[in-house]
Amino acid sequence: MRLTLRDRFRDQINGVLVDPWDTGLVVLAVSGGSDSTALMHLAAGSIDRARLHVITVDHGLRGVADEVALVAAQSEDLALKHSVLNWQWDGQGNLQAAARIGRWAAIAQWAADQPADVCCMTGHTHDDQAETVLMRLARGSGVAGLAGMQSVGATPTGLRICRPLLQETRADLRAWLSEHGVTWSDDPSNDDLRFDRVKARGMQDALGELGLTSDRLVQTAAHMQAARREMTDYAAMIAQSHITQSVGDVVFPATWPNHGDVAIRLFRHALHFVGGGVGCGGAGGGDYPPRSDATLSLWQAAQDGQGGTLHGCLVSVEDDHWRISREVAATPAPTSWPNRNRDLRWDNRWLLSEISGANTQGDLTVRALGDAIKDVPNWRDVGLPRRSLMASPAVFEGESLVAAPIAGHQSGFDARIVADFASFLLCR
Repeated sequence: MRLTLRDRFRDQINGVLVDPWDTGLVVLAVSGGSDSTALMHLAAGSIDRARLHVITVDHGLRGVADEVALVAAQSEDLALKHSVLNWQWDGQGNLQAAARIGRWAAIAQWAADQPADVCCMTGHTHDDQAETVLMRLARGSGVAGLAGMQSVGATPTGLRICRPLLQETRADLRAWLSEHGVTWSDDPSNDDLRFDRVKARGMQDALGELGLTSDRLVQTAAHMQAARREMTDYAAMIAQSHITQSVGDVVFPATWPNHGDVAIRLFRHALHFVGGGVGCGGAGGGDYPPRSDATLSLWQAAQDGQGGTLHGCLVSVEDDHWRISREVAATPAPTSWPNRNRDLRWDNRWLLSEISGANTQGDLTVRALGDAIKDVPNWRDVGLPRRSLMASPAVFEGESLVAAPIAGHQSGFDARIVADFASFLLCR
């Protein structure tokens, strides 16, 4: 006998959300569509409601106000807290891609302001997974891309994500909602053929006649996830033998043993890591590592003794090694640090803490040390290249340098890298 939808949902969250909901908040990302509405109602009946917080992002587009009102009303009926976050498209680039990035940025900022750890649940379904794999297949993606979405992951800023409905079809969710008398909104953009995901959805019936059904696409994702784990384990073993991490930099040997494509794969992941992709499943230099062709070009240039820049990283070639450092120009704008009782995550790679003896009373910001390295007379004693230290985090009060922990000027502050490269590889 098949388990009910609610029982399957509980099995999913019990398998992946043991730690986060012991102590933290569970955010439900709810747009008002059928998938996220089902998520909200299932979560309300399965998780302590005091830990749940519904978030809707208002994109300022036509029709969104009605969706927001519907979510607000249902949240109130379920006795769930609800917040509306605002995001506006600047008219640049692809709307759906920009909206996705904007949504996650808004939710991540909200999460960063909370006093407890936050895990975000989304309503991604079996249908979404199939569409994702199909679109990535069309783009010529490799193993990592064809692995699709993971049931547990993280955003570029390190916000944990859980997708407990990846095994459920949209049709089943809608049938469950209808059975329970729950209404939802239909997003008109889901029928707009300007968007790749809509095109992929429209091709499903025709492809199904060839045997390329949604089930087969999702099955492919599962196979690719298994293959990726095997490749990652092997790459991590090779990395442990040949690659070193120097604080926030990654150092490669100039001469590699014969490991085929593994060395280039590691080089690409190192660019991803140094470029801000520390969180599992995300990247500060973008949602993905650098393009394979661009990575290969830089790899070949380095083999010829030439450095270069890619993905917010600077690759410098020395006699016996290559050093991958953060590019100063790619680091974030000054970031305010209003609550010094909480660690600040900066450039998605560093955690800054006030430890003791800090003699500051004004507003603090964190940015790359940059040219202010001139105000750190003993930076050479650290033993790191100047360019690496210039991209490291520094604390400022106005325009005055307060601390540069990595450069040896602590002044009551500490900075540490969020994760080591070996751990990062195991998340890929």
